[in-house]
Amino acid sequence: MGSAENIAFTIMYLITMLVSLVGNILLIYIVWKRPDVRSLTSFMFVNMAVADLLVTLVVIPYTISDFYTHGVWPMAGLAGEITCKTVLFIAFFTISTSIICLTFMAVDRFYAVVYPFRRLLWFRRPKILTPLVWILSMAFMCIVPVLADFNSKNQCVFKFSILGGATKATRVLYIYFFIINYLFPVIIISILYTITARKLWFHEVPGDVEQNRQQQQMTKRKVLRMLIIVFSVFALCWLPGQVFQLYLAVTEGAKDLPIVQVACYWFGYNNSAINPWLYICMNSRMYSAFSSMIGRKLRLRKRDSRLKNNEIMPSAIDETQDTHL
Repeated sequence: MGSAENIAFTIMYLITMLVSLVGNILLIYIVWKRPDVRSLTSFMFVNMAVADLLVTLVVIPYTISDFYTHGVWPMAGLAGEITCKTVLFIAFFTISTSIICLTFMAVDRFYAVVYPFRRLLWFRRPKILTPLVWILSMAFMCIVPVLADFNSKNQCVFKFSILGGATKATRVLYIYFFIINYLFPVIIISILYTITARKLWFHEVPGDVEQNRQQQQMTKRKVLRMLIIVFSVFALCWLPGQVFQLYLAVTEGAKDLPIVQVACYWFGYNNSAINPWLYICMNSRMYSAFSSMIGRKLRLRKRDSRLKNNEIMPSAIDETQDTHL
Protein backbone atom coordinates (compact mmCIF):
# COMPACT_ATOMS: atom_id res chain seq x y z
CA MET A 1 0.00 0.00 0.00
CA GLY A 2 1.06 3.59 -0.58
CA SER A 3 1.68 6.20 2.11
CA ALA A 4 -1.77 7.76 1.65
CA GLU A 5 -3.50 4.41 2.15
CA ASN A 6 -1.32 3.68 5.19
CA ILE A 7 -2.27 6.99 6.84
CA ALA A 8 -5.97 6.54 6.03
CA PHE A 9 -6.12 3.01 7.44
CA THR A 10 -4.05 4.04 10.47
CA ILE A 11 -6.59 6.75 11.33
CA MET A 12 -9.48 4.30 10.81
CA TYR A 13 -7.87 1.66 13.03
CA LEU A 14 -7.00 4.21 15.74
CA ILE A 15 -10.61 5.43 15.87
CA THR A 16 -11.77 1.82 16.19
CA MET A 17 -9.25 1.28 19.00
CA LEU A 18 -10.43 4.35 20.92
CA VAL A 19 -14.14 3.56 20.64
CA SER A 20 -13.52 -0.10 21.55
CA LEU A 21 -11.30 0.75 24.51
CA VAL A 22 -13.79 3.19 26.06
CA GLY A 23 -16.86 1.04 25.40
CA ASN A 24 -15.50 -2.28 26.66
CA ILE A 25 -13.89 -0.82 29.79
CA LEU A 26 -17.13 1.01 30.54
CA LEU A 27 -19.20 -2.16 30.12
CA ILE A 28 -16.95 -4.15 32.46
CA TYR A 29 -16.99 -1.31 34.99
CA ILE A 30 -20.80 -1.06 35.01
CA VAL A 31 -21.24 -4.81 35.54
CA TRP A 32 -18.60 -4.74 38.28
CA LYS A 33 -20.10 -1.76 40.14
CA ARG A 34 -23.83 -2.47 39.65
CA PRO A 35 -25.06 -5.88 40.92
CA ASP A 36 -28.56 -5.15 39.61
CA VAL A 37 -27.40 -5.46 35.98
CA ARG A 38 -25.74 -8.85 36.45
CA SER A 39 -27.23 -11.79 34.56
CA LEU A 40 -26.05 -14.60 32.32
CA THR A 41 -26.33 -12.26 29.34
CA SER A 42 -24.30 -9.51 31.02
CA PHE A 43 -21.54 -11.95 32.01
CA MET A 44 -21.38 -13.26 28.43
CA PHE A 45 -20.99 -9.67 27.25
CA VAL A 46 -18.21 -9.20 29.81
CA ASN A 47 -16.44 -12.22 28.30
CA MET A 48 -16.85 -10.68 24.87
CA ALA A 49 -15.57 -7.35 26.22
CA VAL A 50 -12.41 -9.02 27.55
CA ALA A 51 -11.87 -10.69 24.17
CA ASP A 52 -12.47 -7.37 22.41
CA LEU A 53 -9.95 -5.63 24.68
CA LEU A 54 -7.35 -8.26 23.73
CA VAL A 55 -8.02 -7.47 20.08
CA THR A 56 -7.86 -3.73 20.79
CA LEU A 57 -4.65 -3.74 22.83
CA VAL A 58 -2.72 -6.57 21.14
CA VAL A 59 -3.91 -7.40 17.64
CA ILE A 60 -4.79 -3.97 16.24
CA PRO A 61 -1.46 -2.30 17.22
CA TYR A 62 0.50 -5.05 15.47
CA THR A 63 -1.78 -4.73 12.44
CA ILE A 64 -1.08 -0.99 12.29
CA SER A 65 2.66 -1.56 12.60
CA ASP A 66 2.47 -3.94 9.63
CA PHE A 67 1.41 -0.99 7.42
CA TYR A 68 4.86 0.53 7.85
CA THR A 69 7.12 -2.49 8.32
CA HIS A 70 5.87 -4.16 5.11
CA GLY A 71 5.52 -7.64 6.59
CA VAL A 72 8.63 -7.48 8.80
CA TRP A 73 7.77 -8.25 12.42
CA PRO A 74 8.58 -5.32 14.77
CA MET A 75 10.52 -7.62 17.12
CA ALA A 76 13.38 -10.02 16.48
CA GLY A 77 14.80 -13.14 18.08
CA LEU A 78 12.96 -15.04 20.78
CA ALA A 79 10.73 -12.05 21.59
CA GLY A 80 9.66 -11.92 17.94
CA GLU A 81 8.82 -15.63 17.88
CA ILE A 82 6.80 -15.45 21.11
CA THR A 83 4.86 -12.33 20.12
CA CYS A 84 4.24 -13.73 16.63
CA LYS A 85 2.57 -16.86 17.96
CA THR A 86 0.74 -14.92 20.70
CA VAL A 87 -0.74 -12.25 18.45
CA LEU A 88 -1.95 -14.75 15.83
CA PHE A 89 -3.41 -16.98 18.55
CA ILE A 90 -5.27 -14.03 20.13
CA ALA A 91 -6.51 -12.85 16.73
CA PHE A 92 -8.19 -16.19 16.08
CA PHE A 93 -9.36 -17.40 19.48
CA THR A 94 -11.00 -14.06 20.37
CA ILE A 95 -13.31 -14.54 17.38
CA SER A 96 -14.15 -17.98 18.74
CA THR A 97 -14.80 -16.46 22.18
CA SER A 98 -17.30 -13.96 20.79
CA ILE A 99 -19.20 -16.46 18.66
CA ILE A 100 -19.32 -19.03 21.49
CA CYS A 101 -20.75 -16.37 23.84
CA LEU A 102 -23.37 -15.48 21.23
CA THR A 103 -24.20 -19.17 20.82
CA PHE A 104 -24.62 -19.69 24.57
CA MET A 105 -26.88 -16.63 24.75
CA ALA A 106 -28.99 -18.01 21.90
CA VAL A 107 -29.32 -21.38 23.66
CA ASP A 108 -30.30 -19.62 26.90
CA ARG A 109 -33.01 -17.54 25.16
CA PHE A 110 -34.27 -20.66 23.35
CA TYR A 111 -34.80 -22.57 26.59
CA ALA A 112 -36.19 -19.50 28.39
CA VAL A 113 -38.92 -19.03 25.78
CA VAL A 114 -39.59 -22.41 24.16
CA TYR A 115 -39.04 -24.63 27.21
CA PRO A 116 -39.49 -22.31 30.22
CA PHE A 117 -40.04 -25.22 32.62
CA ARG A 118 -37.05 -27.22 31.41
CA ARG A 119 -34.34 -24.72 32.23
CA LEU A 120 -30.83 -26.11 32.54
CA LEU A 121 -29.87 -24.65 35.90
CA TRP A 122 -26.15 -25.44 35.51
CA PHE A 123 -26.19 -23.67 32.15
CA ARG A 124 -27.13 -20.36 33.76
CA ARG A 125 -24.16 -20.29 36.12
CA PRO A 126 -21.51 -17.81 34.92
CA LYS A 127 -18.89 -19.56 37.08
CA ILE A 128 -19.32 -22.63 34.86
CA LEU A 129 -19.87 -20.96 31.49
CA THR A 130 -17.07 -18.38 31.71
CA PRO A 131 -14.16 -20.86 31.91
CA LEU A 132 -15.98 -23.12 29.44
CA VAL A 133 -16.11 -20.28 26.89
CA TRP A 134 -12.37 -19.64 27.10
CA ILE A 135 -11.37 -23.31 27.19
CA LEU A 136 -13.45 -24.09 24.09
CA SER A 137 -12.25 -21.06 22.13
CA MET A 138 -8.60 -21.80 22.88
CA ALA A 139 -9.05 -25.50 22.15
CA PHE A 140 -10.65 -24.79 18.76
CA MET A 141 -7.76 -22.49 17.79
CA CYS A 142 -4.85 -24.38 19.40
CA ILE A 143 -3.55 -25.22 15.92
CA VAL A 144 -2.70 -21.53 15.30
CA PRO A 145 0.43 -21.19 17.51
CA VAL A 146 1.62 -24.55 16.19
CA LEU A 147 1.49 -23.34 12.57
CA ALA A 148 2.64 -19.77 13.28
CA ASP A 149 6.23 -19.47 12.07
CA PHE A 150 8.72 -16.67 12.69
CA ASN A 151 11.04 -17.17 9.73
CA SER A 152 14.58 -16.01 9.02
CA LYS A 153 13.28 -12.82 7.35
CA ASN A 154 11.61 -11.78 10.62
CA GLN A 155 8.19 -12.40 9.10
CA CYS A 156 5.23 -13.90 10.99
CA VAL A 157 3.52 -16.38 8.66
CA PHE A 158 1.70 -19.69 8.71
CA LYS A 159 3.94 -22.68 7.96
CA PHE A 160 1.50 -25.11 6.37
CA SER A 161 4.17 -27.65 5.46
CA ILE A 162 4.04 -28.89 9.07
CA LEU A 163 0.75 -30.61 8.19
CA GLY A 164 2.11 -32.18 5.03
CA GLY A 165 1.22 -30.86 1.58
CA ALA A 166 1.13 -27.07 1.80
CA THR A 167 -1.63 -26.65 -0.78
CA LYS A 168 -4.04 -29.07 0.83
CA ALA A 169 -3.19 -27.89 4.35
CA THR A 170 -3.87 -24.26 3.40
CA ARG A 171 -7.31 -25.07 2.09
CA VAL A 172 -8.21 -27.34 5.00
CA LEU A 173 -7.07 -24.84 7.63
CA TYR A 174 -8.86 -21.77 6.24
CA ILE A 175 -12.03 -23.76 5.60
CA TYR A 176 -11.80 -25.07 9.18
CA PHE A 177 -11.53 -21.48 10.48
CA PHE A 178 -14.54 -20.47 8.39
CA ILE A 179 -16.68 -23.37 9.61
CA ILE A 180 -15.75 -23.16 13.31
CA ASN A 181 -15.65 -19.38 13.72
CA TYR A 182 -18.51 -18.46 11.41
CA LEU A 183 -20.60 -20.86 9.35
CA PHE A 184 -21.55 -23.50 11.92
CA PRO A 185 -22.29 -21.10 14.81
CA VAL A 186 -24.20 -18.70 12.54
CA ILE A 187 -26.45 -21.52 11.33
CA ILE A 188 -27.12 -22.76 14.89
CA ILE A 189 -27.82 -19.26 16.22
CA SER A 190 -30.07 -18.40 13.27
CA ILE A 191 -32.15 -21.55 13.79
CA LEU A 192 -32.47 -21.00 17.54
CA TYR A 193 -33.47 -17.34 17.19
CA THR A 194 -35.94 -18.15 14.41
CA ILE A 195 -37.73 -20.73 16.59
CA THR A 196 -37.59 -18.43 19.63
CA ALA A 197 -38.89 -15.41 17.70
CA ARG A 198 -41.80 -17.40 16.25
CA LYS A 199 -42.72 -18.53 19.76
CA LEU A 200 -42.63 -14.98 21.13
CA TRP A 201 -44.22 -13.01 18.30
CA PHE A 202 -46.65 -15.48 16.75
CA HIS A 203 -47.83 -17.28 19.87
CA GLU A 204 -50.92 -15.44 21.05
CA VAL A 205 -51.02 -14.63 24.74
CA PRO A 206 -54.56 -15.00 26.17
CA GLY A 207 -56.19 -11.66 26.91
CA ASP A 208 -57.23 -12.62 30.43
CA VAL A 209 -53.79 -13.65 31.64
CA GLU A 210 -52.28 -11.73 34.51
CA GLN A 211 -50.48 -8.50 33.72
CA ASN A 212 -47.24 -9.82 35.19
CA ARG A 213 -47.03 -12.53 32.53
CA GLN A 214 -47.69 -10.05 29.74
CA GLN A 215 -44.90 -7.87 31.09
CA GLN A 216 -42.58 -10.87 31.11
CA GLN A 217 -43.42 -11.52 27.45
CA MET A 218 -42.57 -7.92 26.57
CA THR A 219 -39.27 -8.13 28.46
CA LYS A 220 -38.34 -11.36 26.68
CA ARG A 221 -39.10 -9.75 23.32
CA LYS A 222 -36.88 -6.77 24.08
CA VAL A 223 -34.00 -9.01 25.19
CA LEU A 224 -34.38 -11.24 22.12
CA ARG A 225 -34.53 -8.22 19.79
CA MET A 226 -31.32 -6.87 21.31
CA LEU A 227 -29.49 -10.22 21.00
CA ILE A 228 -30.61 -10.67 17.39
CA ILE A 229 -29.25 -7.22 16.54
CA VAL A 230 -25.94 -7.94 18.31
CA PHE A 231 -25.63 -11.27 16.48
CA SER A 232 -26.50 -9.67 13.12
CA VAL A 233 -23.86 -6.98 13.61
CA PHE A 234 -21.26 -9.65 14.41
CA ALA A 235 -22.20 -11.67 11.32
CA LEU A 236 -22.05 -8.60 9.05
CA CYS A 237 -18.80 -7.22 10.51
CA TRP A 238 -16.94 -10.51 10.13
CA LEU A 239 -18.48 -11.54 6.80
CA PRO A 240 -15.82 -9.73 4.66
CA GLY A 241 -12.99 -11.28 6.72
CA GLN A 242 -14.48 -14.77 6.46
CA VAL A 243 -14.98 -14.39 2.71
CA PHE A 244 -11.36 -13.28 2.42
CA GLN A 245 -10.27 -16.40 4.29
CA LEU A 246 -12.19 -18.50 1.76
CA TYR A 247 -10.35 -16.58 -0.93
CA LEU A 248 -7.06 -17.56 0.73
CA ALA A 249 -8.21 -21.18 0.79
CA VAL A 250 -9.05 -21.15 -2.92
CA THR A 251 -5.89 -19.29 -3.97
CA GLU A 252 -3.62 -21.36 -1.69
CA GLY A 253 -2.81 -18.49 0.66
CA ALA A 254 -2.02 -15.85 -1.94
CA LYS A 255 -1.73 -12.35 -0.47
CA ASP A 256 -1.76 -10.03 -3.44
CA LEU A 257 -4.71 -7.91 -2.24
CA PRO A 258 -3.28 -5.92 0.71
CA ILE A 259 -5.91 -3.15 0.66
CA VAL A 260 -8.76 -5.67 0.52
CA GLN A 261 -7.21 -7.69 3.34
CA VAL A 262 -6.71 -4.66 5.59
CA ALA A 263 -10.24 -3.38 4.88
CA CYS A 264 -11.80 -6.79 5.60
CA TYR A 265 -10.04 -7.12 8.93
CA TRP A 266 -10.95 -3.51 9.83
CA PHE A 267 -14.63 -4.38 9.39
CA GLY A 268 -14.14 -7.34 11.71
CA TYR A 269 -12.30 -5.33 14.35
CA ASN A 270 -15.12 -2.77 14.28
CA ASN A 271 -17.29 -5.41 15.93
CA SER A 272 -15.11 -5.01 19.05
CA ALA A 273 -16.01 -1.31 19.11
CA ILE A 274 -19.73 -1.71 18.35
CA ASN A 275 -20.55 -4.61 20.73
CA PRO A 276 -20.32 -2.85 24.11
CA TRP A 277 -22.20 0.26 22.98
CA LEU A 278 -25.02 -1.84 21.53
CA TYR A 279 -25.48 -3.65 24.84
CA ILE A 280 -25.22 -0.47 26.94
CA CYS A 281 -27.73 1.43 24.77
CA MET A 282 -30.22 -1.38 24.09
CA ASN A 283 -30.39 -3.00 27.52
CA SER A 284 -32.65 -0.93 29.78
CA ARG A 285 -30.80 -1.78 33.01
CA MET A 286 -27.38 -1.12 31.52
CA TYR A 287 -28.54 2.15 29.98
CA SER A 288 -30.12 3.23 33.26
CA ALA A 289 -26.89 2.42 35.13
CA PHE A 290 -24.83 4.26 32.51
CA SER A 291 -27.12 7.31 32.62
CA SER A 292 -27.09 7.46 36.42
CA MET A 293 -23.27 7.23 36.47
CA ILE A 294 -22.95 10.04 33.91
CA GLY A 295 -25.56 12.12 35.72
CA ARG A 296 -23.81 11.65 39.06
CA LYS A 297 -20.48 12.75 37.58
CA LEU A 298 -22.11 15.85 36.06
CA ARG A 299 -23.76 16.72 39.40
CA LEU A 300 -20.44 16.31 41.22
CA ARG A 301 -18.74 18.53 38.66
CA LYS A 302 -21.40 21.23 39.07
CA ARG A 303 -21.13 21.00 42.85
CA ASP A 304 -17.34 21.36 42.72
CA SER A 305 -17.74 24.32 40.37
CA ARG A 306 -20.17 26.03 42.77
CA LEU A 307 -17.89 25.42 45.75
CA LYS A 308 -14.97 26.85 43.83
CA ASN A 309 -16.99 29.93 42.88
CA ASN A 310 -18.10 30.39 46.50
CA GLU A 311 -14.47 30.33 47.62
CA ILE A 312 -13.48 32.91 45.02
CA MET A 313 -16.35 35.37 45.60
CA PRO A 314 -15.67 36.18 49.30
CA SER A 315 -12.04 36.92 48.55
CA ALA A 316 -13.11 39.19 45.69
CA ILE A 317 -15.50 41.04 48.04
CA ASP A 318 -12.75 41.45 50.63
CA GLU A 319 -10.44 42.91 48.04
CA THR A 320 -13.13 45.40 46.95
CA GLN A 321 -13.74 46.49 50.55
CA ASP A 322 -10.02 46.96 51.11
CA THR A 323 -9.86 49.14 48.01
CA HIS A 324 -12.68 51.37 49.22
CA LEU A 325 -11.07 51.74 52.62
